[in-house]
Amino acid sequence: MDILRINLATKECVRQSLCSSEAIIGGRALTSKMLVEEIPAGCDPLGPVNKLIFANGALAAAGVSSAGRLSVGGKSPLTGGAKEANAGGTAADSLAKLGLRALVLEDKAPKGESYIIVLNDEGCFFHSAEEYKGMGNFQLAEALFGKYGKENSLITVGPAGEQGLYAAGIAVTDMYGRPSRMAARGGLGAVMGTKGVKAIVISKKGSYRYPNLKSEEFMSARKKFNAQVANSERVQVLKKYGTASTVMAVQNLGALPTNNFSAGQFEHAEKISGEALYELIQARGGEGRNWEPCMAGCLVQCSNVVPDASGKELVAPLEYETICLLGSNLGIGDLDEIGKLNWLCNDLGVDTIEIGGALGVMAEAGLANFGSYADFESILQEMYRGTLQGRLAGMGAALCGTILGIERVPAVKKQAMSAYDPRGVKGTGITYATTPMGADHTAGLTVFFPVDHHDKTGQVEISRKMQIQRAAYDAMGLCAFLTSATGQTPQVIIDLVNTLYGIDFTVEQWNSLALETIKREIEFNRAAGLGKDTDRIPEYFKREKLPPFDLLWDLEDEELEAVFGC
Repeated sequence: MDILRINLATKECVRQSLCSSEAIIGGRALTSKMLVEEIPAGCDPLGPVNKLIFANGALAAAGVSSAGRLSVGGKSPLTGGAKEANAGGTAADSLAKLGLRALVLEDKAPKGESYIIVLNDEGCFFHSAEEYKGMGNFQLAEALFGKYGKENSLITVGPAGEQGLYAAGIAVTDMYGRPSRMAARGGLGAVMGTKGVKAIVISKKGSYRYPNLKSEEFMSARKKFNAQVANSERVQVLKKYGTASTVMAVQNLGALPTNNFSAGQFEHAEKISGEALYELIQARGGEGRNWEPCMAGCLVQCSNVVPDASGKELVAPLEYETICLLGSNLGIGDLDEIGKLNWLCNDLGVDTIEIGGALGVMAEAGLANFGSYADFESILQEMYRGTLQGRLAGMGAALCGTILGIERVPAVKKQAMSAYDPRGVKGTGITYATTPMGADHTAGLTVFFPVDHHDKTGQVEISRKMQIQRAAYDAMGLCAFLTSATGQTPQVIIDLVNTLYGIDFTVEQWNSLALETIKREIEFNRAAGLGKDTDRIPEYFKREKLPPFDLLWDLEDEELEAVFGC
């Protein structure tokens, strides 16, 4: 496997081979390693010194269920620190078929220029993106497939990335050509857009194959792994109801973000639940689908296609975080309205969590009314035009709060919280505070542990455990939803790696790699000026009781510092 470095200023492409000891280091482990070793912590995130790193995992394109996540890393313009965001879709596998573990964008295109970068077995090619400037992701994908063919994976940015908005994410096409799998968090879409890259077109027909891909040992290990995933009880729930299955569980905990995190239960929660979404898709039929894979070989198939009233596709997929941040957090209890806002965010190329957080702050400031779809839709439309109000929303919740003078800003390290109020799910609150990534549930979600989530007892240990586990899965390019099937039996994953690469990797080494990755990111953050004071939940969570259970954030600074001992 190789690393391909592309200098955007000179258009030079250099391919570097990884040594055998580095062959299995990928995903978040690789993006964070390169971040610390190659990017000055004090650099301007939107300047030429920052790099944008795309890395797949050790099992990409190996026919392993849910092993095709693509990690994107660099210095975050939103948090000012280390960032890795990952996405499903087809790009990770396509890079692997070209023999690439990582793609690195360096420097910036000359002022006024933007590129489409094309990768295939013949090499790396630059084409002008002039005709595609300002296009939303869906129009862009259609145009690029028309020009280059559908046997390609696309990595794109929408208007938000081109404008350098801090809520901008990076879109990856799914198996059906939709640019709706988002490496959403941290503003990395702004890095890609301001570097002058509108899209990367990657051939799906690369000729690279792992030497042991057809070995009896690997195929046996893969069969065992896939069977374990398919038979998981949690996977079956995800396949039927998707991630929206979590809505009522968090509602019952009193931790569902409602009206800018001012309450923990939403009066219309049942209308936007996983069960309601399932019934809506079933009733409307047409192009709707309750389950769908986002990448080849996925057995979890937690995605969905939501049809409109006429049966035509409205949005795909509609996920738990989006349902809450663009739904209950904005006082919207209608799945069609949430779906429309979701589609606009995908087309603009923005993180639905960050935008939902920002819109909630704007509503609290009186720039929109909670429950008004029209108000929020109007603000998103302004983002296409690059108006002041549109840019305000697109710069994220923390900046919105600062400019508008709002104290209740649900963010850590300037990144908006995802759909678990930390007063009601305290382990995830600890993750928000202590992960180098900002308020990111994917760094260590604790809500499925069978504990009292209102009680802080034991939550530090749970958060630490989940943060290490999530970092381990991210380092392998594995979907986090595999943890329910394989989290208690990690050897089944290690067997895949060992038989594919002919090595003797251990569970202990895997966990050490994960912990080392987190500590590297903390090291980068400290060097970038993010001290211990940034590893905190906002103070108002300690003062404002969360209805209906009157919950407060009650963890002390010393308890948070104990998570990683720094």
